[in-house]
Amino acid sequence: MRDWLVVLWVGCVTMAGSVQASVRRDDVSETPYLQLAASSLYDSVGRISFSVGQSSYLASGVLISPDWVLTAGHVVGGNDYLGGGIENLTFSLTAENSVLSFAASAWYAHPGWTYTQGDIAAGYDLGLIHLQSSVSTIQAASLYLSETLQIQAGTMVGYGATGTGITGAQAGTAGTKRAGQNMIEVQGDGETISSSLLFVDFDQPGTDANNVFGGDLPLSLESLIGPGDSGGGLFVTQNQQTFLVGIASFTWGILDGVADSTYGDVAAFTSTTSQLAWIQAMTGVPIPEPSTGALLWVGVVGLRWLRRKKRSGLGYRI
Repeated sequence: MRDWLVVLWVGCVTMAGSVQASVRRDDVSETPYLQLAASSLYDSVGRISFSVGQSSYLASGVLISPDWVLTAGHVVGGNDYLGGGIENLTFSLTAENSVLSFAASAWYAHPGWTYTQGDIAAGYDLGLIHLQSSVSTIQAASLYLSETLQIQAGTMVGYGATGTGITGAQAGTAGTKRAGQNMIEVQGDGETISSSLLFVDFDQPGTDANNVFGGDLPLSLESLIGPGDSGGGLFVTQNQQTFLVGIASFTWGILDGVADSTYGDVAAFTSTTSQLAWIQAMTGVPIPEPSTGALLWVGVVGLRWLRRKKRSGLGYRI
């Protein structure tokens, strides 16, 4: 598979570098995106910081119990896909304008991430962080338990720099929690791309030229993830309850071959429902069995279909 992929390992970048979260519509101000991120529905999303050698890094994660954080496998994989080389790992949350920081006692990449040596198309890009002390003032996110999920709007929450669909991410704007929305429209076909991967595309206002799949009308707070957003949460609200359904993994420059979170790019999230058994085994958090036997979606996406949609090459950006 890697003979046709360009893999860019920039999900965790130096804090002074270009990381991004909620790259937004060019015709909407940043204010409503910041307001959405400040909603108590997303208090569980925090900032991860750590060092490897002399370099410092930033990523995102979601509190799923008082002492466990769910993030991306490539965030905690370190030098050897097992977490090697990572030091001073902390998880920070914001509560009523106060920042609460918690040191990590251990971190684990999903065994599938390790086994496949970081194959992001395999659907195992998940990691867990165990905190030294419990979080008592923030409500942990509720995991989505049903394996049936229809096409619907999702909210993406994470940390990093920002920009618009025209400019892409802008350097030097990292460190603020932002959120945006997009339609969760397809999953991997289960053959060439794992069915554990959920996809959204970044639609451009006023044109359908950069639409990859699904409807071409952007949401009012349309956005896309990018580096630094890695490990952040994808949430849906059903019956007045908000659930975590995915963890930010990578973006794909499917139309122009450049994964910079401009219009027309695609983002992928690792389904949390697909790995409930591993999460429960590691954390001990009681999780009921999902209600059905397989993820059911209106649309599926595979490499053949995506190849027909591309214009000038592909690029993965984690």
